Amino acid sequence: MSLTSFRDRLRAGERLLGTLVQIPRPEVATALARQGFDWLFLDGEHGGFGLPEASRTLAALKGAVPCLLRVPRLDPDLLAEAAGCGVAGLIVPHVDAAAQAEAVVQAVKGRCLVVVQAESKEALTDIAAIARVAGVDAVFVGPYDLSASLCLSEQFDHPEVRSAIGAIARTCREAHMPLGIFRMTAAEIRPHEADGFTLLATGTDGALLEAGARAMLEGLDR
Repeated sequence: MSLTSFRDRLRAGERLLGTLVQIPRPEVATALARQGFDWLFLDGEHGGFGLPEASRTLAALKGAVPCLLRVPRLDPDLLAEAAGCGVAGLIVPHVDAAAQAEAVVQAVKGRCLVVVQAESKEALTDIAAIARVAGVDAVFVGPYDLSASLCLSEQFDHPEVRSAIGAIARTCREAHMPLGIFRMTAAEIRPHEADGFTLLATGTDGALLEAGARAMLEGLDR
């Protein structure tokens, strides 16, 4: 799928299902790509994907599925280099203000999608301005860091955390900004679809590996 096609699907509000790939081996990504995901989330913040690992994975995938690479930080030189490695887009963590979102767009220069993560009290405060930055293709909520920023770490059902996520969603919908979010399970992510989240990342490669092994052993009465 071409970058233009994936961007068009994102802008059209299609549900795009992905999963986090943290193990930097091309074999892992290719195995996941065969399962029918719409995209893969290559994690260079909490996983092992530097630019060499991302490039090897993209070469192995041969365009089978679009990949978005999360860089470890907002660094203009890193973003400029990453934008040219062939990924469909970059996910940039801890974008807390519109000025930071503008810096990301300037560094990427239109070479791939720009997805900024809203995952702090500061981002919540400035979300209206962030959502209106020209060149940003989606806002992606990081619920783990957002809940920690609210001093409610991993209390995803706490009213304050739910309210914060809901406020980001409402503001982005009003700005016609596509919305993304990560949750660990399908049951956890389904309620977010009703709030307009369409760029969905569920589970991680490691968790899926563990779950598959556990299910097999349980089937063998272990």
